[in-house]
Amino acid sequence: MPELPENDPVVSKSYALHYAVAMVLLIASLFWALWDEGWAQRPWIAYQKQWKERYGAFLKTAKSKSARSVSDLEKDSDYQKLEQAARQADAEAKPHRDALQKQIIDLNAKILAVQNVFTDKRAYANAITYEIETDPSASGKKSKQKDLDEYKKKVWTVEYPDGHKEKYDFRQLEEKYNELKDERTKVSAELADVLKPVTEANNKVTEYVSAHLVDLTPSQIEGLQKKTSEWDPTIQQINVAEANIVDRCESCHMGIREPLKLTAASMTPKGQKRPDEYAQAFVSHPEPELLKIHDPDKFGCSPCHQGNGRATTSVEKGHGNYEHWLWPLFPKQNTEAGCQTCHAADMVLVGGDVGWNISEGKDLFRQRGCLGCHRYEGYDKEPEDLNSVGQQIKQLETEKAQNSKQAAELMKQADTAQSNEEANRLNDKAIALKVSNSKIDGHIQQLDFQSHSLLQDVKKVGPNLKDVRLKLNRNWIPVWLKKPTDFRPTTKMPNFRLSDQQIRAISAYIWQSGFKDPLPKQNPGNARLPGAMGAQCAPTHATLLSAGKERYWSRGLREKRSALRLRSGAQPVP
Repeated sequence: MPELPENDPVVSKSYALHYAVAMVLLIASLFWALWDEGWAQRPWIAYQKQWKERYGAFLKTAKSKSARSVSDLEKDSDYQKLEQAARQADAEAKPHRDALQKQIIDLNAKILAVQNVFTDKRAYANAITYEIETDPSASGKKSKQKDLDEYKKKVWTVEYPDGHKEKYDFRQLEEKYNELKDERTKVSAELADVLKPVTEANNKVTEYVSAHLVDLTPSQIEGLQKKTSEWDPTIQQINVAEANIVDRCESCHMGIREPLKLTAASMTPKGQKRPDEYAQAFVSHPEPELLKIHDPDKFGCSPCHQGNGRATTSVEKGHGNYEHWLWPLFPKQNTEAGCQTCHAADMVLVGGDVGWNISEGKDLFRQRGCLGCHRYEGYDKEPEDLNSVGQQIKQLETEKAQNSKQAAELMKQADTAQSNEEANRLNDKAIALKVSNSKIDGHIQQLDFQSHSLLQDVKKVGPNLKDVRLKLNRNWIPVWLKKPTDFRPTTKMPNFRLSDQQIRAISAYIWQSGFKDPLPKQNPGNARLPGAMGAQCAPTHATLLSAGKERYWSRGLREKRSALRLRSGAQPVP
């Protein structure tokens, strides 16, 4: 037997401290993982809990205000006339209405009494009928039909609610059941005619209240209160499958589509001086009229506002303000840039208070003839030509597939033809289709070459203004537009004698960001970059082009993905 070592670590040393440290670390990791999973990765839960509390308090106040408004409205003479007419109509209809309602209740009781007997008997008769239809033998069918006829001759007793009893065979029972249902239908129609004047009078009262009441009625607010009190935190998601859009913005911005006007001040708790992040997130959409023509369920949120609509783990990621997302949320002064996502080719984009600046810039860009020297989104015909080429290619590929299918079918028919002449005729047709496919391949190749050329930039006198943020300094644009010859005497761009407002509008359209500040001053100089790019832009161009290379090419691929997700020139200020 081997000798044991003098200092056996298993016997002489204790690992209790090591195990204790490991256990503490494991337990700490467990609690951290639970906290991270249940809270840190779901900040929208905190937003929705705050929403439930604050919106509930707001609705309570709004309900009391609405009740006071209704009370004041009820003192109006026109309202009192409508209310009096409604009460009078109700009083006139009451005797006849009560009689008809009592008649309907009696009919329902009688129908139920007959139905309790008839339902079972009809089910049994239907089962025998099914057996007759599925029985393969004639004798079996005849036997079962005889059993069915004898069953229908039986008599059953129906006890009505008033206590009297009547006996019916199957045919009589079915007729009685249908008769009672028809009678109930007639009485219900008569009741609807009696209640029609009452309904019309009540509708006039409701319409008058809705037309003269600024906010919702107390009953409508009660419905909102019930919905809010029963709310459980859950992700609110908009899914537009055809455009590959998934937006979860309303998981935090829950007041966007509420029927009441919500402001940051109204969603701030009592005793708190300034609106916090929750109050600012719960406000209504600033332009509710835009939502009527841009339904979020159809268009989503991110096509107009950008940001990462799928992200829910933090505000920073949801707004796209991190290095791995190329389309961050537009700042407040830059909201009109989102209109370019779908409306780059539209000249007027005014909706309420939105779109005036970018529409003015578009109009000036067209009137002053800028498109004659510069390429820019909305003024180039290449996208339309590309779309046309793509449709032609799709049609040709469909025709080619049909020809191949038809040729294969003709070859099979030729193999089984009864004569050589028939086989040769079918074979000639198949060969002709294959030759036609060869011509189609050549046409597709030509269209493919044409699409490649359309994708290439066509050089104009002036520089290409697409992706201008990667080339210029933002503040240089209005300086150049003020008087190009002051900056570069040899430039071919004329002096358009623009006003400061016009310069701001064109600059905002080109850059697609708000220009509200006074125009900056710039010392005269001479540009060294080709195509009228100023010398001041050289370091900016080099720096931004290097930093934004990935954004530029990723964006190019993104533009082709979906018409609704076009990002042509809609990037915010880097």
